[in-house]
Amino acid sequence: MTANTPFIEALRRIEVPGWLASERGAALDRFLATGMPSARLEDWKHTSLAALERRVWHSSTSVAGEAVCPDIASYPGHALVFQNGQLHCHGIYLANQIAGTLLDLANTQAVHQYLGQVADDTALANLNLALWQDGAHVYVPAGDHITLPIFTLFGAAEAEAMLYPRTLAVLEHGAEAILVEHFLGQTGQPYWQNAVTEIVLEDGAHLTHLKVIEEGAAATHTSLTAVRLGRDSEYRALHIGLDGALARHEIRVHMAGPGATTRIDAFDLADGHRHADLHLRINHRAPSGTSRVTYRGLAKGRGRAVFDGHVVVDRAAPKIDARQSCRGLLLSPQAEIDAMPRLEIYADDVKCGHGASIGNLDREALFYLQSRGIDLALARQLLMQGFANEALGLLDHTHLRNWLMPRLIAAMARRTLMEPTP
Repeated sequence: MTANTPFIEALRRIEVPGWLASERGAALDRFLATGMPSARLEDWKHTSLAALERRVWHSSTSVAGEAVCPDIASYPGHALVFQNGQLHCHGIYLANQIAGTLLDLANTQAVHQYLGQVADDTALANLNLALWQDGAHVYVPAGDHITLPIFTLFGAAEAEAMLYPRTLAVLEHGAEAILVEHFLGQTGQPYWQNAVTEIVLEDGAHLTHLKVIEEGAAATHTSLTAVRLGRDSEYRALHIGLDGALARHEIRVHMAGPGATTRIDAFDLADGHRHADLHLRINHRAPSGTSRVTYRGLAKGRGRAVFDGHVVVDRAAPKIDARQSCRGLLLSPQAEIDAMPRLEIYADDVKCGHGASIGNLDREALFYLQSRGIDLALARQLLMQGFANEALGLLDHTHLRNWLMPRLIAAMARRTLMEPTP
């Protein structure tokens, strides 16, 4: 069996609407022509997928029998739950096409117009386009404000499975919504989730987008979030990376309309041998845009966190205000954090800046807390929570702090309390 056989066989088994069949075949051909991205590519020099190519993967064909629907009540909003690539259950459900599945809504205008058109032509994006089985479609008509968050949960419980979650979100003129993507591992065995999210914000639209990665301990997570912004639109995003042996999230933001605003906050926790890579590119293509990036990375054991933030200001985009803040916290001598904020500016009359720093827990702060009767373990936990909290401001805007913080605190407590300070 050749290395390409699992992908070809997976495509043959997928049933899709007729208009998608040719697009899937063409996308798979493009992937097979290029193969997996390798360290020879500049964008991939810090992350290797060689381990994926050494395994024999299969495409999931049914919901695993041991999978159970999670506690829907724990998701404070509308919820769509996908298990091993297929819709499994749902909570509060928006049946008027605001939130539904891609397969159910495949023949709607928004899907026809935008599916596969926002994401860049990269190898893993092509593989997802070829092999996704189902996914989430969020469509908010002009002027509508959806106050409750829309949750999409992508669970994985099947060993050696390759899964391709897909999300398409389209917000028309002046629409507002909150979208939360939650990737949750339910097995300690290896599997691979290769996700693509495409987001279109028309003029004046506002989207707050949270992505929480809690994959299984042996899982690989690769994903692309591609966003296109119209005039005076606003995209606010929060990336939280907590689990998975290897997780690489690529965010590409195309600020196509004048006056567009982007805010991206991120926190990655890399422990043990975990590899966490956040790869960010913001393209300012129109004047008077604003972008803000705040990254916080925490690494322990032999964990490695990578932040590659690249902001490009085109010649046709004067009066841009773009800033990046990147800080890393090392909790062991073997841990590694690579911080690479970059600016590429071709226009005049701009305000752009970036900064990066990497260090250890402040010993004086630890001593101060201990002198006030707080034991060392709790003092370390408090300092790390304060460090992470610098990138979590969107939780207050979305009223989701009570939902997310227990997960984050539990992950940090499990992994960091016993690690000696370098």
